Amino acid sequence: MVPPPYPPHGRAKGLLFNYLHEWVIDNHGEDAWKRGLARAQPGERALYDGLILASSWQPVAAWNGVCSAFFGMQYPDPNTGMRQFCSYLGDRELTSLVKMVLKLGSPEFMLKRTGFLWGRYFDTGKFGAEEVGPGHWRLWLEGPADDQTTAGALTCSNGPGPWLERGLALSGNGGTVRHVRCRYQGLDRCELEARWTK
Repeated sequence: MVPPPYPPHGRAKGLLFNYLHEWVIDNHGEDAWKRGLARAQPGERALYDGLILASSWQPVAAWNGVCSAFFGMQYPDPNTGMRQFCSYLGDRELTSLVKMVLKLGSPEFMLKRTGFLWGRYFDTGKFGAEEVGPGHWRLWLEGPADDQTTAGALTCSNGPGPWLERGLALSGNGGTVRHVRCRYQGLDRCELEARWTK
């Protein structure tokens, strides 16, 4: 099988960098942000010296580095912090229009669109979803296990789940989305299980 033509260096959307900065300031303060950023690589820090446009594409390696630097410093378990941030991201990203659609729609409506949602933030990796049974879907993320090319383990393990859980809650069908397999552990892809009560 021929591997997908992933770009040599993947990209993350600028809005992620901006939301992270905003969330850290609001929840931990300016000093915590400065300490976390001081642990990042010079090129990663330099991004914040200028204006990061929400619509711009930035190196995904810089995203992975900034997240590792801050969450690794601020939390005994960095996964906890990343999950909190991604829940916040879900709240911020699900605009009034999307909230209205989700309230009128269904969990299935949202889960069928995970590929589009992933592509909003990262330009590498392929997200898919399939129904397993009533109130039970399996989602997967295929792509390289390389934090220079796509979202690192911290993001893929803790990002989509909280974001999608916010969507389930807005659709009136609160449930859980759990990361159960990870390509960063030598597996062929990441997998998530979404469950809710119908």
